[in-house]
Amino acid sequence: MSRWVSGTAEQLGKWHQQAVVARWPYTPVMTRWLLLAFMILATLATVLNMQVRHAQYQAWQTFYGTEQALLFSTTDAPYFLRHAGSIKNGETINEHDSIRSFPNLTDKLTNLPADTSLRSRPLLSVALAYVTDSADPAKLLAYANKAILVTAALTALMIVVCFGAAGYWLEGCAAALGGGLSMAYLTRSSIGRIDTDQLNLGFMYLMFGLVVFAGRASSRFRCLIWCGVAGITANLFMWWYGKPELVGMAAIALAWLLLCLQRNLVTTVTGSVLFLIIADISIFNPFDSTYLKDVMPVGNFIFPNTFQTITEIQRVPLPQIFINATGSIEMGLVCLAGLAMFAIRHPVIAIAYGPLVAFGLFNFVIGNRAIFYSAPMLWFGTAFLLTTLARSIATTLSQTGWTIRRDSFAATIGASLAMALAWVNSPTDYVPNPSFPKPVLEGLASLKTSVDPQNAVVATWWDYGYASMFLNELPTLHDGGSQTTPTTHFVARSFLEPDGSQGVGTLKFLSTEGHKGIAASDSLENLETAFREANAAPSPDLYLVVTNQMTGWMGSISKIGNWDIEIGEPIRLRGNPDGSEVYYNSINCRFGGYPRYLNCGGLRIDLERGLIGDNPLLVGWTHTRDGQVLRRRSFDHDANHAIQIVQDGNSITVFMLHRQLYESTFNRLYYQGVMEHPSISLHYDDYPHIRIYRIDGSPIS
Repeated sequence: MSRWVSGTAEQLGKWHQQAVVARWPYTPVMTRWLLLAFMILATLATVLNMQVRHAQYQAWQTFYGTEQALLFSTTDAPYFLRHAGSIKNGETINEHDSIRSFPNLTDKLTNLPADTSLRSRPLLSVALAYVTDSADPAKLLAYANKAILVTAALTALMIVVCFGAAGYWLEGCAAALGGGLSMAYLTRSSIGRIDTDQLNLGFMYLMFGLVVFAGRASSRFRCLIWCGVAGITANLFMWWYGKPELVGMAAIALAWLLLCLQRNLVTTVTGSVLFLIIADISIFNPFDSTYLKDVMPVGNFIFPNTFQTITEIQRVPLPQIFINATGSIEMGLVCLAGLAMFAIRHPVIAIAYGPLVAFGLFNFVIGNRAIFYSAPMLWFGTAFLLTTLARSIATTLSQTGWTIRRDSFAATIGASLAMALAWVNSPTDYVPNPSFPKPVLEGLASLKTSVDPQNAVVATWWDYGYASMFLNELPTLHDGGSQTTPTTHFVARSFLEPDGSQGVGTLKFLSTEGHKGIAASDSLENLETAFREANAAPSPDLYLVVTNQMTGWMGSISKIGNWDIEIGEPIRLRGNPDGSEVYYNSINCRFGGYPRYLNCGGLRIDLERGLIGDNPLLVGWTHTRDGQVLRRRSFDHDANHAIQIVQDGNSITVFMLHRQLYESTFNRLYYQGVMEHPSISLHYDDYPHIRIYRIDGSPIS
C-alpha cells in the first residue's frame, strides 16, 4: 500500500512538474534582499494593524472620556473580565459560576468538588489576570483594551508564518494586512472587543502554517518535530477557544500533506497521531452543533433556538461575503483568481489550505461570524497574483536572463502593491460602538450597593447577563452562555404578558424551580398554573431591568416568546404581518388636531373614536411624558393595534404598535411607569435609559 501511494504520488508529481512547474516562476528563494524586504513589509503589516486599533481607542477616549466602564464592544467581554477578576480574588470556578443561570448552575455545582485549576478558566482571562495587579473592573478593562493591540500584532505575525511556511513570506505580509483589517475581522477584533476572536484568526493560521512546515520538512525527524509543535499550538487553541472541529480541520490537512509530500505511510500515521495526542481534542459530532438546529427539545417541550435571532450569525449572500472580506465584489473576484493560480501551481498545499477558504462558505451554515477566517486567504490570492505577474514581467524584460536580484525586486513590488490595495480597501476609519450605553451600565452597577446580595436575582434580557454579573456580582437568570435554555423563552414571555400577575409568577418560578421545574411539567397548561401559584410562594427578590435599548430588541424578544412549546412552532399573531414578531414602529404624524386626531402618513387617526380613516382599528392610545402617562384612551374594538405617543423632553415620537406589545408588561413598565402588581415597586429610575423594578419575593396570598 505504501509503495503504491508513493508511486502514484511520484507519477503525479512528475506530470505536474513538466506541465506546470517548468513553465512557472519558481518559489521565491530567501535572499538577503528578500529577507530585508520581508522584514520591512512584515513590520508594516503588524504596525498598521495595531495603529488602526490604537486610533479606535483614542476615538473612544475622545467620545467618552476615560470612563473605562464603557470600553467594551461585545456582550461577552464582561464574561472574560469577570473570570480574570475571579482568578485575582482567589475564587474557584464553582464560586464564579454559582450566580450564572440561577438557580440551575447552583443546583449542579452543589455536589461537585471545588475546581481551582486554571485550565478550567478561559485562557484569555488567565492571561489578563496574569498581567493585571488588581481585580478592579476599571483596571481590568484598561489592560484588556491594551491587550487588543498586542493580539492584533500577534495575529498579523501568525498569518505571515502560515504563508511563509509555503515559501511565500512577502505574500503573507499582504494577507496579514488585508485579513487583519478586513471588515469581516475588524468588527470582531476592534478595540473593546474583549473576546476570543481577537486571537482566533491568528491561532487558526499559525496552526495551518505549522502543519505545512511539517509536510514540507526535509526529514522524518524534522517532520515529527513540526507535528509536535503544531499539536502544542492546537492544544493552546483548544484552551483559548475550545472548538475541536477547527483542530480537526488542521489534522485532516496535516494527514493530506504528509501523505502527499513525505510519501511514507508510517510518517503520515505517526505524525497525525502525534498531533492529535498533543492537541488533546475531545470526540465531537459536527452535526450536533446548535447552529444547525431549528429547535431545542427540553423534557416534554420544544423551545426555539435563540441563535436564529442573533445578528452576527445571520446568513449573508455571496456578494456580501466578498465585500466583508475584501472591500468589494470586484476585489473579491481578483482574490479568487489569484487563489486559482496558486491552486494550479501548488495543488497539494492549496488543498491543505482549503478549509481556510471554505470558511466563507460556512456562512450558509453557521452565519456570517465565520467569514473572517477566509479574509487572509483571499488577500493572499491577490498577493500571489501580483507577485507572480511582476516576476513574469521582470523575466520577460530582462536582457541578461533570469537573476535572483531582479526576481526579488519584482516580488517585493508585487507584494507592496498588494498591501497598498489591502489598505485602501480596508475600513481603516471604522470605530465600534460600545455594547451598552453608559446609563445602563451605571444602573446595573448601582445594584452592587443598593440590594441584599444574599436575597437578590437580576431578571432582564440575556444580553445584559454578563455585564450585570461583572458590575454587581448578583445572580442572573440567563446570559450569553445560557441563552438557548428554556429560561430565555419564559423571560421573553414574561415581558410580553398582558397580565402582570402571570409575568411576576413566571419570573418567581424561574428563580426558584428553574429548569428542573420546567422539565417536571407534562403540559403547558400545568406549567402556566405553576407560574400563577408561584406568586404565593417565597422567592429571592427579583430586580427586573427594562431599558430603551430593549425596545430595539423587541423583534427578537417577541420571536422567542411567541412560540408554542408544545408543537414547536411560532405563534402567528392576529393582524400582524410579521407573524410572531412585534416591533416599535415609529410613524410620522402632525399634531394640528391633537388630542382629537392625528394626521399620520396621509391618514387621519381619530383619537376620540379609535378610528384609522373610517375603520375601528385601534384598541387604545396613550400619551406619555418622561415615562409617565399623561393621557390614555381605550376603545371597545375587536382590533389589533394601538397608538403610543412618547414625549421625552422636547422630543415626540409616535409609535404604531401591535396590541400585544401595547398591552405588554414591558411596555407598561418601561414607557408608562405603570405598576399593576402589589409586589412590584420602582427601585431605580433613569428614564429614558433604564428602569429597574423590584419584585418582592415574599408570598402573596
